[in-house]
Amino acid sequence: MNYIYLIFALNLISYSLSASVFLFNSDLEKNKKESIVNSSFFLVGGATYLYLDRVWWSENNNQFSFSSNNDFVYAKNLDKAGHFYGGYFASELFNNAFLWAGSEKPLKLALRNSIIIQSIIELKDAYSPNYGFSIYDLFSGAAGSYFHYIKNKSNKLNHIDIKFSYFKKSNKYWQLEKERGKSASSYEFFNDYINQTYWLTYRLNKILDFEFFKNFNLAIGTGLDDSQFLNNYSIAGGLREYYISLDYNLKHIFRKSNNKFVKNIIYYIDYFKLPSPTIRFAPSYKLHFFYF
Repeated sequence: MNYIYLIFALNLISYSLSASVFLFNSDLEKNKKESIVNSSFFLVGGATYLYLDRVWWSENNNQFSFSSNNDFVYAKNLDKAGHFYGGYFASELFNNAFLWAGSEKPLKLALRNSIIIQSIIELKDAYSPNYGFSIYDLFSGAAGSYFHYIKNKSNKLNHIDIKFSYFKKSNKYWQLEKERGKSASSYEFFNDYINQTYWLTYRLNKILDFEFFKNFNLAIGTGLDDSQFLNNYSIAGGLREYYISLDYNLKHIFRKSNNKFVKNIIYYIDYFKLPSPTIRFAPSYKLHFFYF
């Protein structure tokens, strides 16, 4: 399965914001805070499982199976970028929660919880007739979680961020799903890789040493064009697209704000790439004044 972790992330964001606004009380005992975090982990995990069980796993279960041979070519591997981002983002959210709880090893606990969530979902996929267990998906998600761990352990990686953007610029995915006979209720934008872009950003002031450039990042992105087609009931084809773009360093732009709620909102918005001037340099050249 592909970009499933966004559901989990959005649920955990709501927990994180609630903790920041309503529970940020230094008088709470450490063990109580850790209990809140761990309880939220199981609550959010259970809610996510139930949602996915209705959306993706509604078919009759099969015996344990592995994903098909198309797994490593599906969506030109863009789904693996989705898993990487999901593991990275989930680890970040867990780490913030354990930091709030005062845990002694928040990074390790975040890494553990993130990989547990991914493993459970992949194991459930193994019994789905449409998916199957994918070692590549699990490895990609775990790599994102480990990247978060390594980044926070090394000052050399602090200037790098992973971001995501989605904008419906093509209806091709939805048309192909309709041709496959899928009902409207089962359409998922998480599978709509044609309209997704994944970004690696780097602090621009590390390249151009001026104070003004601290507000911006240099972003390299990848996505998928709309030349996909149906092949034996499966969506195939498509070309990978590559972009270079300007990005905003929102944490630095709003650094002087003293409002904790605003800072939390900005903190999480900064994990999503906002519209900005962009150049697509492969498979063909195209200038976007504002690419979403």
